[in-house]
Parts: sequence; C-alpha cells; structure tokens
Amino acid sequence: MRSLPPRFACVAVAAALLLGAEAPIPGIRFVERARSAGIQFETVNGNPARNYIIETLGSGAAMLDYDLDGDLDLYVVNGSRLDPSEPGKEPLPRLYRNDGKGLFADVTAASGLQAPFWGFGAATGDYDNDGDPDLYVTAWGPDHLYRNDGGTFTDVSSQALVRDDRLGSSAAFVDYDNDGALDLFVANYVTFDPTKVPKKGDTGSPCNFRGLTVMCGPHGLQGAVDFLYHNNGDGTFSDVAAAAGLYMGGTYYGLGIVTGDFDGDGRVDILVANDSTPNHFYRNLGDGKFSDDALIAGFAYSNDGREQAGMGIDAADIDSDGDLDVFVTNFSHDYDTLRLNDGKGYLEDVSVRLGLVEPTIRTLGWGTLLFDIENDGDIDIFLANGHVYPEVEEADIGTEYRQRNQIFENLGGLKLAETFPVPGGSLGNVDLHRSVAGGDIDGDGDIDLFVTVLNGQPELLVNESARGSWLGVRLVGRASNRDGVGARLVVRAGGRTWMAERAGGRSYLAASDPRVHFGLGAVRRIDSVDVVWPSGIKQSIVAPPMDAVLTIEEPERPAANSASAKTEPS
Repeated sequence: MRSLPPRFACVAVAAALLLGAEAPIPGIRFVERARSAGIQFETVNGNPARNYIIETLGSGAAMLDYDLDGDLDLYVVNGSRLDPSEPGKEPLPRLYRNDGKGLFADVTAASGLQAPFWGFGAATGDYDNDGDPDLYVTAWGPDHLYRNDGGTFTDVSSQALVRDDRLGSSAAFVDYDNDGALDLFVANYVTFDPTKVPKKGDTGSPCNFRGLTVMCGPHGLQGAVDFLYHNNGDGTFSDVAAAAGLYMGGTYYGLGIVTGDFDGDGRVDILVANDSTPNHFYRNLGDGKFSDDALIAGFAYSNDGREQAGMGIDAADIDSDGDLDVFVTNFSHDYDTLRLNDGKGYLEDVSVRLGLVEPTIRTLGWGTLLFDIENDGDIDIFLANGHVYPEVEEADIGTEYRQRNQIFENLGGLKLAETFPVPGGSLGNVDLHRSVAGGDIDGDGDIDLFVTVLNGQPELLVNESARGSWLGVRLVGRASNRDGVGARLVVRAGGRTWMAERAGGRSYLAASDPRVHFGLGAVRRIDSVDVVWPSGIKQSIVAPPMDAVLTIEEPERPAANSASAKTEPS
C-alpha cells in the first residue's frame, strides 16, 4: 500500500496518467464524523495477533430505517473472542437511531438485538411483507433472523428454520422465484474448529505468506456450502440449496454477494466472490433451479486463468449501456477486477485496459460500492482496504497492514482516475477497513458511507463533495415483494438514460440504503422513470420532481399508473 506523499496533487495527476485519463476532478470530499455523531464504539474481532483466520474477517453493518421515521439508522455487527468473556461483559452489537439532525443514539438495550455472539454479516429485508425491515445476521455458530415488530426485534431464527451454524459471511434477501416473498441466500466461508486448526507459529504449522509465518487458511481448511432458503410465506423457510442446483461440495470459501438480473431474462441471478477459489455465477433458470455458469460467463477465474481471492463485490451499470457490470475486490499482490457485461451475462475483465492493476495490486480490498459520489451522472468505485497479516507491517513485500480506502472517479466515457484525499477530508485515514455500507444518512441527496474497522472504531464518512442533480426511489411492491427487490428502473432525462436495480445484497458483510439512487449531473428535468417489477408489471412515472425521494407503489393491475407515485421529503 502506497503512503500518500505531501504533494498529493502531483501524485494524483501521475495516477490519472497511469489510468489513461485526465486528472481527477477536485472536490470529492468525505468527512469522518462517527464520534461527533454519537457512534462511539469499537468492534471486537478476536486477538490482535491474528492467530486464526476467524480473527481477520471483521464485522459488517446495515443501514435501515427500523422505526420508519424516514431516516436511515445503523446496525453494527460485533465479533467476539476465542477466550470466553466475563459474564455480562461480552462484546455486543449496536443499534444506533438517527435523529435526523446528524446525531445517533445507542438504542441497543431496548431493541431486542443485544444478544452476544460472534457475528459477521448483516442483511435487511421485509421477509414477512408487513412494512418494516427485518434483519438477518450471520455468525460463527447459529445465524440470527430478527423480525421487526414495529421498532423492536424478536429473534425468530429457530421457528423460521434458518439457524444455520456454519461460519456465515455475507447474506442477501432476494425473491428468486418471483412469488412475492423474499427468500434468503447465505454465503458461508469455512468450517472452523480452533481445536483442529493450527495456531499461528505452532510447531509444524505450514502456513506462510511470502516467507512470513502467518495464521492458517483458507487453503488447508474445509470450505462451507452456501445456503438458499425458500420463504414459505408462513414465517418459515425451507433449505432448497441442493434442489436448486447450488454447489454442495463444500470446497469453496464464500465471502461477498451481489444479486441482480445479469443476463436480462427477467430473473434475478446470484454472484458470489469466493476467497482463493473460483467465483460463482448462479444463473437463475426460472424453474426454481440455478446453474453455476461462472466459467462460461468469464467470472470464475482471472484473465490468465488463475483463482483469485475475492472478498467484496458490487454491480452497477458503470458504462451506461443498460446492463449490470461487476467489480470484485481481491487479495494483495493481485488486482481488483472490473468486468463489463455484454448484456447477456458474459463478463469481460477490462481491469488491465482501464488501468486498475497498478493502483490495486498492493492493496487488500474488502467492501466495495459502485455509486455516483458527486451526482455527476457517472458511476464511481469505492474500496475499503486493509490487510489480514500483522507481519507485513515490518516486512518489505510491497504492501502494508493498515491501508487507506480508495476511490476511482469515473470521468465519463469510462475513464477512471484514482482520487486522492482533499484537504479537510477523511479519505486518507489508514486502518484495517473491512465492510462498507452506503446510503443518504443526512438526507442531503448524496450517498454517505459507513465503514467498519477490524478491532477499531467504525468510520462514518459524510459525503461533502460538490454534486449535481439527483433522484432517490423508494419502492413499495404489491404483487411483488414489498421491498421491490429485483425491480429494474430506467430514468430518462436530458437525452440520457440511467439504469439501476433494487439489489437484495451487495458489498461485503453489509446492507446498504434500500432506496435506489441516481446521480443526474446537470439535468434539470426528468422525462420519466420506468419500472419493471419482479411480477412483470411495467410502470411509467412521467415528469417526476428532481432532487427528492420518489415513492413508487406497484399497481394492482399491469397498467401504468403515475398516480401511484409520490414525493417524500429528502
């Protein structure tokens, strides 16, 4: 990881030239405000010496309006320690309520979410279609499904039959069969038993990285199969992973998930970023079954046929051609990959051509989000970085332990330039970053970021970049699932079109703002917003307002109905 020289402006120009683009546009600025906003909390993820792989993965987070007051609240997953904590002093997750004025209050004690366990990832979705967001948390040990009962949560994992006890990583609520009820996909990582895994430095331990003695894994450890739970509509789920055609061999190490219709057939697919093994592209066949088409889709391996160590993943239409492209973060000494979609689900790795290799080969990426940072009309890339081996801190092997996050600014025409920190911003903070969730926390029309830190204070990065026009869309399904997960939206304005989907899962261990966000640049009038719902119903909203959050309700019958949309305060 390269340290930022004092003369960062010159370095920024040099980086832009490496990427074949002009210098980054000045003004991208994030300011870290976690502590001043009331988020004073450090995650616990095992021993800082990192003797076992379970101590390196970090914790996730979720943005959700749990109390339906119009503001995004924050749920932060917490880990634990291998040595038992004193009763009453166990590490706990946190739920922070947003007061809508820039401050967060810790409401964990009254929320029903205060149970201690070693957690990892979070997913949100209204699985019971009652109008409020529910929460699923993966863990080492049983996962937890929390039903939202009007602002407090009840753990219904056992009765819902989703209490899987593998080492879960990312999860996503997704209606894979379009029956109007959200199903649940869970990526699992490894089968971990500390009594059977060598501790770092144990006599005979074969585990090393570039000559350094390090903790073991994931190679040498048994992988864990992913899970697909079908929503039965009565508060219970059924495990259908094997029947649906998911790989059940248990030799893959699942970390990141993104959902979306990647081949344009109207059915949601599931992509999994796997660590040190080929990635999964679960193509939805429409009959309750999936086919892992990662190899033929160009997604399984790198361009030169190597297994990569995938961590985080996201998808968006970064080249503005109407389909979902995919970005995956990878381990250090390998590059992060951007793949462009040909519209039919073939994903071409264009990382080398776009100059992403040199800026990412020294970093170890985790959470990632593709979004329009300054609302200029183009999708940018954010990466949360940090290594897993403390030993690299004292070794000269081309990387660092604590790393800064990265932004690749889309300058238009898919010209990407790495953007360095501006004075007064917080992008340059170096730490052990892990998960990232994005959403409009302060209601000002741009996307803010919440980044977790391994054994550290999370970062609330408030977006203070110069920005253009925007539109937020909140979906309310009727025939479709209430969240509208899987809906495809197209915005037409100023002679351009923008496409986005309501995803059920993205990034790494995280759940982002459920509203779909569009940056529109200098546009001053929106011609239309078109929605294709998972039910197949098509809807068009003509001339909606700009710089606002638009609520679109699915019609009860398949006819366009502009009256089913309303504007909410932003």
